[in-house]
Amino acid sequence: MDDLILMELELELKVLRKQIAKLEKENKELKSIVVENDLDDELGIERLITPEEEICILGIEQILEAVKNKIADKNDISNYDILHKNLRMIRGFSTESKKKTKKADVKDLLKIVEGRNNG
Repeated sequence: MDDLILMELELELKVLRKQIAKLEKENKELKSIVVENDLDDELGIERLITPEEEICILGIEQILEAVKNKIADKNDISNYDILHKNLRMIRGFSTESKKKTKKADVKDLLKIVEGRNNG
């Protein structure tokens, strides 16, 4: 009788572990959606910031303050770009601002202009 109860408990434990793993995965996905869409403040969630992220934010704030006070120079603007790109990378966003496109062939462009692209 004790073996039967033990087996039932082990099966229940196994099921609970699977449920926990599923919920942890779902929780991670939902957190990433909140972070990607910058909804932390709206949802009242205090987001943990890494030291690297905090350095970028503080640097950006200092540069923005210098710009407001009209004491920023080219070096500040360059540093702003670097900090902004790093912050986007830390947060998991793409740093590419333009999509790469394939250069069109002149013959294809002429066909489009002449309206012969349909066949």
